[in-house]
Amino acid sequence: MLFDGILVEVVDISIGGLKFRRPPGLLSHGYRFTFELRSAYEDPNPLAKGVAVVRALGSDWVAVEFVRPTFSLMKVVGRHIGRLLVGRSHLFRH
Repeated sequence: MLFDGILVEVVDISIGGLKFRRPPGLLSHGYRFTFELRSAYEDPNPLAKGVAVVRALGSDWVAVEFVRPTFSLMKVVGRHIGRLLVGRSHLFRH
């Protein structure tokens, strides 16, 4: 995930939001930002852009909620979750 020009590792993802490793810098509850997300499993890697708001902070992680998610974002997230549940399948191109 690209957050303020910094590539960060996504730890967990769900339909409503995601959790990622806390990047350097000051973050607070309610901080709203734009981001870019690419699937590491699909070829070609689709790009999804979105807006999120910080809902929880840990010492080394940040949990965010999607704000009015786009279709492309839900497509990337849905395929990732499907792959976790079903495994590799022709439905997900792998």
